[in-house]
Amino acid sequence: MDGLRGEGGGAIPAQPAGAAARARAAAEGPQGQGQAETVRLFAAAYRMLGSAAAAEQVVREVLAAGPDGAAADGGAPDLDALVRAVFAAVLHRADVARPRREAHPGPWLPEPVLTAGGALGPLSTPALRAAVSMPRLVLLERMPPAERACSVLQELFGYGPAGSAAVLGLAETRCAALEHRARQRLREDEGAARTAADEEARRPAVQELLRAATEADQEALEVLLADDVVAWSDGGGSGVPRRPVLGVAKVARFLAGLLAKAPMGTWGNLAEVNGDAAVVATVTSGVVGALVPEFGPQRLVVGVRTISDPARLAYLGRQWAAAGATAAVPAQVAGAAGAAVARARRSGAGSPVPPPAL
Repeated sequence: MDGLRGEGGGAIPAQPAGAAARARAAAEGPQGQGQAETVRLFAAAYRMLGSAAAAEQVVREVLAAGPDGAAADGGAPDLDALVRAVFAAVLHRADVARPRREAHPGPWLPEPVLTAGGALGPLSTPALRAAVSMPRLVLLERMPPAERACSVLQELFGYGPAGSAAVLGLAETRCAALEHRARQRLREDEGAARTAADEEARRPAVQELLRAATEADQEALEVLLADDVVAWSDGGGSGVPRRPVLGVAKVARFLAGLLAKAPMGTWGNLAEVNGDAAVVATVTSGVVGALVPEFGPQRLVVGVRTISDPARLAYLGRQWAAAGATAAVPAQVAGAAGAAVARARRSGAGSPVPPPAL
């Protein structure tokens, strides 16, 4: 997909190729180097860690260090050597971070990433987009690190048990068992594969979800939500909820409350986040939140993940700025301004607040 359009027809532009992409490397991380291998390394580190900022740091350090395994002509290290170095680094980070995550009182949520421009590689099929989705990353996080590594190595690099064994320093039979277990978990937890038709239906559904939440339209929200819907939030970095919000009525109130509490001048923008239609909340200074719905087999929202912790939005914020906010037309106004729009619509007066020049 080349970006999701807002009501005004604007879109987050796709990542340009060649010189333009290289010029934006500092803002966009490893993707800007224009190397498919580097993008895959970044995508692998991100799937392993759930943190784009940490994945970016790992890949940069590995490339700067020049790991063992240089090419025969004395050039850059071959891909296998880079993969070994990256996975050694991310497995170490995963081991260090696990006790802290287990002690964390709230839900674990991945850092969101804009994906329309290829930050996590080509996402040309529903299966590829599902592989970088928020639900998949949460499922990967629940796996033991070695099992997660075998799954990622197979999906991104085509490594079988022998290749994974060489990277992880484990027996080939052990890696075969880990890879099998990971595939089994994915089949059991994710159910039926999503289709292109399902994904086409998601974009207008997310736009309607944003409209209903902005206008605190409880009835419209409940129509879009599954009965057993669950909402998770990172609490903005403080005051993290200890429990998810459960049930259609409570989640509808939660969504309406989120936007009602947003500061004046907050706008909701339709965008592709982790391969899915989502909402990116912005103010004039940058990104302040991301809301990523998860859809079930009946095309109803079964899960909502909201990220507003500035630290977890840092990478997405740099992506947003690099993509050029002037090219992205807000889909809906949110926050206090949104309440004014809702009141005006109900009174027939139209929108009193024009979209800002972002």
